[in-house]
Amino acid sequence: MLRIARLYYIDGMEQSQIAKKESVSRPTVSRLLAMAREKGFVSIKVNDDFRDSQVLSEQLEAIYPDVKINVISTAQDDQKLKIDRVASSVAKYLHSIIKSGDIVGLGSGQEIYEIAQRIEAKDVRDVEILPLTGLFDTREYPAFHSEIATLFATAYKSSARLLPVPVIFNSISTKQLVETEKYVRYLERLARLSNIVVFTVNNITSSPLFYSNNYLSEQEKEVLASDSIGEVLSHFIDINGVLVNRDLDSRTVSLPIDNLHYKDHAIMMVSDVANTAILCTVLKMKIVSQLFVDQQTAQCLLEYDMKEK
Repeated sequence: MLRIARLYYIDGMEQSQIAKKESVSRPTVSRLLAMAREKGFVSIKVNDDFRDSQVLSEQLEAIYPDVKINVISTAQDDQKLKIDRVASSVAKYLHSIIKSGDIVGLGSGQEIYEIAQRIEAKDVRDVEILPLTGLFDTREYPAFHSEIATLFATAYKSSARLLPVPVIFNSISTKQLVETEKYVRYLERLARLSNIVVFTVNNITSSPLFYSNNYLSEQEKEVLASDSIGEVLSHFIDINGVLVNRDLDSRTVSLPIDNLHYKDHAIMMVSDVANTAILCTVLKMKIVSQLFVDQQTAQCLLEYDMKEK
């Protein structure tokens, strides 16, 4: 009885599949499931998470009226399910707004890669797809620059344009010299003109760029670990949204944060409660038009904002 109940309620198998697996009739499966409920082995309750997510959206939009906040109903302790549901919601929204001639700028990292894997093909023309930062990667925290751009480009019948430069240069003079190259100049201009941007945020302990051994000195890491609340599009900011190291930022190849103010759709995905503090900071900067967030992070954001007041 318990085995059949587990197959039905936990593994999600249909009664006919269970009957075949257990070599019993379908009526027998139905009867055993009823017995399991009667004996208290199984309890069924109405899940009110959807209503709760709507209430959270309304409460957060009252605090951040310039942002459309989409709170996605998710399980409390299933991080994989959180990412899946939030990324799927972003992909669905993108499908509804993408049109011919759009310029789509992309952030990097696991969450954006999850969105890219769920993008549905759409019959559009002349869509430009490009990353918004220079290239970097780490084994522990892959950035997925190429994979993300390729998946988006395939769905929207376009070609991915990768920015063929490192995310951080050793000197501002070297960066300025590389930026005189015609193709690099063109891509940076295209990024500034993008009307749709998809990105996320990372607290300092989960930033792929922070853990890269190739771009930051130990001294720079020390300062960032002490003063930065996290990173958005390779820009390290403090709790007030101010750049932590302006010299470092001047050597960084990325869309300027202020440029996000001018996007038709500045779409941010967050699916980890560890990013609550930087999420709060970025929302206050008013550079986001659409937020897609899991229910638990949304609740933490609401509580965090109340504590600050």
